[in-house]
Amino acid sequence: MLPLEGTLVLDLTQVIAGPTAGQILGDMGADVIKVEPLTGDHFRPQLGGAWVPGMNRNKRGLAVDLKTAGGREVLAKLIARADVFMEAFVPGVMAKFGFDYAAVSAINPRIVYLSISGYGQTGPYSPRAGYDPCIQAEVGLMEATGQADGPPTRVGAAPVDQGTGTYGALGIAMALLARHRTGKGQHIDLSLYDVGVQIMSHWLTSYGHDGKDPQRMGTSHTLICPLRTFATMTKPIYVACTNDGIWAKLIAALDMKHLGADPRFRTNAERLANRAALEPLLEARFASETCEALLDRLNPVGVPSAAVKTLSDLIADPHAKARGSVLSHEYPGIGTVMAANNPLKMSDAPVTIQRRAPFLGEHTEELLKSVGYGDDDIKALATSKAVLLWNGDATPSAGGKH
Repeated sequence: MLPLEGTLVLDLTQVIAGPTAGQILGDMGADVIKVEPLTGDHFRPQLGGAWVPGMNRNKRGLAVDLKTAGGREVLAKLIARADVFMEAFVPGVMAKFGFDYAAVSAINPRIVYLSISGYGQTGPYSPRAGYDPCIQAEVGLMEATGQADGPPTRVGAAPVDQGTGTYGALGIAMALLARHRTGKGQHIDLSLYDVGVQIMSHWLTSYGHDGKDPQRMGTSHTLICPLRTFATMTKPIYVACTNDGIWAKLIAALDMKHLGADPRFRTNAERLANRAALEPLLEARFASETCEALLDRLNPVGVPSAAVKTLSDLIADPHAKARGSVLSHEYPGIGTVMAANNPLKMSDAPVTIQRRAPFLGEHTEELLKSVGYGDDDIKALATSKAVLLWNGDATPSAGGKH
């Protein structure tokens, strides 16, 4: 049995952060309903239609127009039965629809309500829309990333979005546990901004210690030396010499024990002070061998090191295959869709794709019937364009019929 079986989740979120939270809950057995406008999640067209299959596995699909009375009635009926309500609009939007936390909890006091926004429900920035790169810029992550002589650089993924999705799922799980004890739901105010600040946690501690802003150092580190990438005869290698004991192992493995007797390099503090003298010596040594040969020297003796790989290297990596880290499945109209697997490996709850991502409005009729609508009622809602019914078209951008 999966941990969240029997938990009904209404997921009104789009793009990355919210859908990631919903995906985690769905992977853990929750019945997640992806609630979309009649035009669909605005990221549906991305990646040739593969975006939604990659982000929304293990969910059912409902297409409803909350600007109509009929659409709002449908959502209210589902809220009465739901355990979790997720939204990711700019603060104030859900109140205009009549589904802010006060209204939703009045319908169902046990509901756990997650609000994801760029800057939170309070504070001077709360009315602003927020996106991962904007947050990277504002919390100092972009300023701290890149080459020393280069401009501030965006991290080449979406760590703020992914982190927010993970915290969203965690917050929901915690609130459900609290509800089990108290019988009451609660509101979770989660912002990309606060998650971005959390990502900067060690830099905050560093600033509190010395009052200095982070310096861009490429792959190097302000506090540890050597900790960076080095060019080799093949692909680059990353080495993390995090203490003096590992330093001793590193120079022994590289046949450079003489560096250990050099007073400039005996301790990390001395290596930092003499980085300009040390690093060229190491660069020359690493450049004399292949990455593969160097890894064979370093890993067995406990020197943290890794090849700098491409994404295609990752996909072919035997460890990724053994862990099932990359998930591939067939999706109608697209073919093979590749995505990251859920990283949780639970002994009693193996994660699988139990339900492919829904087409737009695919389960609208099924869900309407589950809350008491008859065939004539459903036809009337579709005719009034309050909901969208799937027309059976198995293509990624499939819409429906009114």
